[in-house]
Amino acid sequence: MKARNPQKIVLHFILMSLIIMISPLSPQERFRRTPPVPEPLPPLILPEIFSVPLYNDLTLWVVQKNNVPIISLRVIVFAGESASPDNLPGLATLTARMLNRGASDLTATQIEERIEFIGGNFSASTHPDYSLFSFTFLEEYLDQALSLMSRMLIEPTFIKREIDSARTAMYYDLVQKSQSPDFLAKRQLLRLLFDNHVYKKSTYNEDVLKNLEQNDLSSFLENNYRPNNAHIILTSNLSLEAAYRKVGRYFTRWQKKEMAPSTPPSPEPIKQTKVCFIDIKGVKDATIYMGNVVMPATDPDIFPLIVMNQVLGGTPNSRLFMNLRESKGYAYNAVSEIEFYKSCSVFFINAKVRPEVVESSIQEILNEIEIITKNKVPSPEIEEAKSYLIGNFPLQIETFDDLTSKVAELKAFNLGDEHWNKYYENIMLTTSDKLFELAGKIPIMTPVVVVVGDGDLVLNQFGKFIKEVDTFDKKGIYLGTYKFD
Repeated sequence: MKARNPQKIVLHFILMSLIIMISPLSPQERFRRTPPVPEPLPPLILPEIFSVPLYNDLTLWVVQKNNVPIISLRVIVFAGESASPDNLPGLATLTARMLNRGASDLTATQIEERIEFIGGNFSASTHPDYSLFSFTFLEEYLDQALSLMSRMLIEPTFIKREIDSARTAMYYDLVQKSQSPDFLAKRQLLRLLFDNHVYKKSTYNEDVLKNLEQNDLSSFLENNYRPNNAHIILTSNLSLEAAYRKVGRYFTRWQKKEMAPSTPPSPEPIKQTKVCFIDIKGVKDATIYMGNVVMPATDPDIFPLIVMNQVLGGTPNSRLFMNLRESKGYAYNAVSEIEFYKSCSVFFINAKVRPEVVESSIQEILNEIEIITKNKVPSPEIEEAKSYLIGNFPLQIETFDDLTSKVAELKAFNLGDEHWNKYYENIMLTTSDKLFELAGKIPIMTPVVVVVGDGDLVLNQFGKFIKEVDTFDKKGIYLGTYKFD
């Protein structure tokens, strides 16, 4: 048998390679190298929001949705925890929780029965800037629902045994939440960011609740629960005129009162990085919360910030997750978020990591922040973030109740049309240059860092680049400072 010439084999291989290189690309290869342009997003058709003031200056907002047998009602009273007296934090929250525990001649049980009879669902929540009451019920019971809601707002009874019951429920709720490292870390972060500011009153612990008495609730209601300090949002089949007549029938007896402007001044951002630690024995992971105060949502720069948040930590495809979890294997999760307040926003990052890499994780997060402040984000990454945000917006208002909640949020923070009909446009106008300009002027490179974990596992991990760590107990009381050589 004749042996093959090795030189001919090599020559044949080279010729075949050249043919493949110069031949037209296969359809699959062309697709990989030049992916198709994404299909245009469908137009966002949002319901129009109408408004009218009642004669007592209660502002009514109406979102009309036809062929829906349910009505969704929100009442915003601009009396959140920032309105609580300095010596009585928690008062705004307790007041809001008391409204369905007795009103006029109705007991708490009777109110609960009436809500159930009309197919309703009622809840109350308190934000630093406002208290929100949510009431969803069947359309045919609109009159009964408005009557009940007006009586709860205008004539709550504040019976002592109900106050004791609500206060006890709040106490054990806070005790239960205090078992969560995420709750403790975020609360401590906000305490430090809002030090010497009225928003700090929202970070109270369970010990202060014993100071809240019946006359405190009555005084808070008298001074803050007024029609000229409230908005009603109604999502239903009703026209503006019909809603005006219905709401006016039950709420015109609510008497207005002269009130001072309620928007607090903007808190100052932290100018030097601070690292803090809360020790919880037996916790296997280390929880990191870090962030700083940035501009309020009414600032035009909020839209580049929303896009930047998406790039940095909005999804599992974002930079933080890909670095800390996928690349380094440090974290179980890593996200960034923006929380809105009337006077500011808070940009923060949350990660749950292995204790032995807690300092390295903080360093990697700071590195990612530094990269985004010193290097322009590539346009494809920007476009991907914008596409996600625009595609996700309709999902936030998909259900009837979600739509009402979104409108209530807009009105609570006085956001207007820029965050409604012009939301798509404002997101799409964000460019790599705009994001780079924003990143260079907001104080995200000097965050407050709070770590919660088992001190026996975590504290000895510091010292490489973090030289000082302030320690606090679970209630936020300062314990001392560890200094590492």
